[in-house]
Amino acid sequence: MFNYRIIKRKSLIYYKDNMELKKFKILASDGLAQEGIEILNEFNNFDITIKNKTTKEELLEIIEYYDGIIVRSATKMTADIIKAGKKLRVIVRAGTGYDNINIDECNKHGIVVIITPLGNSNAVVELTIGHMLNFARHIYEANFSMREGKWNKKSLRGTELRGKTIGVIGLGHIGAAVVKRCQVFNMKVIAYDRFVPKKRGRDLGIKLMDKLDDLLVQSDYITIHIPLTAQTKDLINYPEILKMKPNVIIVNVARGGIVNEDALYDALKNNRIGGACIDVFTKEPIYAEDAPFIGLDNCITTPHLGANTIEAQIEVAKLAAERIAQALNSKIFIDAVNISFNLSEEMADIYRPYIELGASLSKFITQINQSKIVSVKIKYKGEIFTNFDPIKAVTLQSLFDRRLSEIITYINLEEILIENEIKVDVGKFNKPINFENYIKIYIRTEDGTSTKIAGTVFSEKPKIVEINGLFYDLAPTNYMLVLRNKDVPGVLGKIGTFLGDKGINIAGLQCGRKEKGDIAISIVTLDNPVSKDDLNELKKFSDIIDAYGIIL
Repeated sequence: MFNYRIIKRKSLIYYKDNMELKKFKILASDGLAQEGIEILNEFNNFDITIKNKTTKEELLEIIEYYDGIIVRSATKMTADIIKAGKKLRVIVRAGTGYDNINIDECNKHGIVVIITPLGNSNAVVELTIGHMLNFARHIYEANFSMREGKWNKKSLRGTELRGKTIGVIGLGHIGAAVVKRCQVFNMKVIAYDRFVPKKRGRDLGIKLMDKLDDLLVQSDYITIHIPLTAQTKDLINYPEILKMKPNVIIVNVARGGIVNEDALYDALKNNRIGGACIDVFTKEPIYAEDAPFIGLDNCITTPHLGANTIEAQIEVAKLAAERIAQALNSKIFIDAVNISFNLSEEMADIYRPYIELGASLSKFITQINQSKIVSVKIKYKGEIFTNFDPIKAVTLQSLFDRRLSEIITYINLEEILIENEIKVDVGKFNKPINFENYIKIYIRTEDGTSTKIAGTVFSEKPKIVEINGLFYDLAPTNYMLVLRNKDVPGVLGKIGTFLGDKGINIAGLQCGRKEKGDIAISIVTLDNPVSKDDLNELKKFSDIIDAYGIIL
């Protein structure tokens, strides 16, 4: 069924080429580097629109036509724009901060928000260190002094980073990388991050503080690497600054608003702190008349240069393209900020065939039993399933997609199942199974019918191994024909002749039965689909009890 293609970077795998994929429209509203466009063009199912600049009015007018959007910081995904995006299913932020996206509104509409922190992390880390070195050694002032024809060596005496204590707020990708760079300078590193375990600090060889205040009172440098949220807004304000050392240097290349600008200006102007290095602001662009601390001698400012390198722009574009392709085509979400089953790149690669297996089993079973589902049971076996939540989510979403009146998304899934009084039971098998890794789905419908299907993964390809107690070794394809037929001679020959006359090529055929003369279930894998008229004709055959056309 799936022709997997490894696309250039980090062995990330997507479905393409021989697989007929659903068509999606993607908008890049703040431009996209050519390297990112080339990745999207690898797929034959993306209709891509690139706009280097998009006004709010223009976005409101066109957003309803797009399934996914890639934004940078310029595009503001406000509540009204998100509401207008009737088809929108994924927003990829080409960068780290996502305060320009209304997450609450995305949650209401089932839109997954993904960031690309790895793409620009090195650029942000280098700017952080650059600011610290610049401040410590007066590099900017020295250059300016030389241009004025001065040789002010004594007045430009600086300090070393070696031996200083740096407090790192936030131990994500960027914060952890800053830690490693500072250790190279022989700085003493402490950190605060209320969302990471103590082990994270031990692994990095640093002390993780229990309270932010403990970091503030000890640090000679404080650098911030967290997103701007309602909880982190004004994290550093007047009370926090009063707890700091009088010579502390504050570095913020994360997001404006985490450090209260009025409090910062007051502290700098009155020499309550040693200085500040600021790359981000509450309002951007911003000028000296609106931010008086910009003109102070003890403050170095830059116009949001964090990710502004040639390499970062290319890397972020590549990652954004990969993430939106994964989300739309493969239902894999890496670095998503508003779903509970976010995956790392490594785990996404491992789980990919099992996610596709869960989706295939669900789509198959709902096409052979189309009655209303009242209960679902999903059982699984395998040491690989350290976190079954991503597979559970995709399996259930595929099971109920277009079967309920509401649109089912990964965000509203559990809520809607509860509202519709659908019982869901998910757990491990507690009995021996002959497969190392195995997933089985049981559904019960309102007419009292029970249907079950099971599968495994072999050589990274999904396999269906059981349907209603009959056993198979079936690699699912895009198009299949499922027949309940009498176990008598000549049936399969008649089916083959019929399909040949219709111009439908058979890729493979498997039969299952419990015993001789019993009702058999035959599965024919096809190169093209059977029509409803074809199915109706097949049902008229005396030896065929029922026929189902399957499209995955």
